Amino acid sequence: MSSTTDMQMLRYVLTVIGHEAIDPATYLELEHFIVSLPVKINKINVLSEDRVFDFDVTLVKSELITSEASEHTTVEDIKEAISECPLNEKLDIIFQKNDEFRQAKKLFCFDMDSTLIYQEVIELIAAYAGVEDEVEKITTAAMNGEIDFKESLARRVKLLRGIDGTIWEDLKKKLEFTKGDHELMKGLKKTGCKLAVLSGGFIPLASYVKDTLNLDYAFANALKTETDPNGKVIFSGETEGYIVDGEKKAELTIEIAKKEGIDLKAAVAVGDGSNDLKMMGVAGFGIAWNAKPKVQKLAPAKLNTDKISDIFYILGYNDEQIKALTA
Repeated sequence: MSSTTDMQMLRYVLTVIGHEAIDPATYLELEHFIVSLPVKINKINVLSEDRVFDFDVTLVKSELITSEASEHTTVEDIKEAISECPLNEKLDIIFQKNDEFRQAKKLFCFDMDSTLIYQEVIELIAAYAGVEDEVEKITTAAMNGEIDFKESLARRVKLLRGIDGTIWEDLKKKLEFTKGDHELMKGLKKTGCKLAVLSGGFIPLASYVKDTLNLDYAFANALKTETDPNGKVIFSGETEGYIVDGEKKAELTIEIAKKEGIDLKAAVAVGDGSNDLKMMGVAGFGIAWNAKPKVQKLAPAKLNTDKISDIFYILGYNDEQIKALTA
């Protein structure tokens, strides 16, 4: 392997995003932590004053890293150290390759519930029947990966039987969009990204989110309806068509990338639940947004701030550049 190729292979970046301004004591602790890792700091870039920093690093002892396998082991060791860092309560540390794909993203696939919106839609529907507590328990178990998503969806949807099947317009008024949604989508569009929402929720609301945020694709589940003896349209307690579970989200990510002629290395998946991990796995990069603990540990990156547009920092943009993108 040539020295040039070796250097390209070993270049990484540690992006540190404070949940609020990083005080001097915390920054000093952060530097001590980074120095303890098997990396050499080449340069520090300030992306946002006192809150976001890019540490351009190279893996050290490169003479010992003679193959992709040994590089992978070193990278996994670094990621494990980051996951156990006590500073995680105050800030997020994102470790990734510092290559051409870091900023040259072409496709973003987002989960919807608790990602692009703050709520879980099925729980909003369940409130109409007074079964939100039962539905919430099943949802939590599914998002934590304790039960299979398809099984959890079937159990929750069954509880919705008999609810008015024409409530979608009312539900649209109740949706609360995540802070930073509009700015993120506007900026990503300016960079030429295709945007998709891949939801384990329901298509009427996923389509509404798509239209509101100017996304390119929306895929979600469909609730089956029937007519009761009084001629009223109600939910039957079943879904119809394909189920958008973790496997389907991964398939859709691949399908969209293929249709748009996009290299999967230039794709990013963003979500909060265990059913989002597979699409993160097929995409070139994945971000766990205020996610469940298991997802934060397994995802390529985590972000626990209050504004989803902080994703721009993970891509390497600074405040001035973000302002220009979102203007």
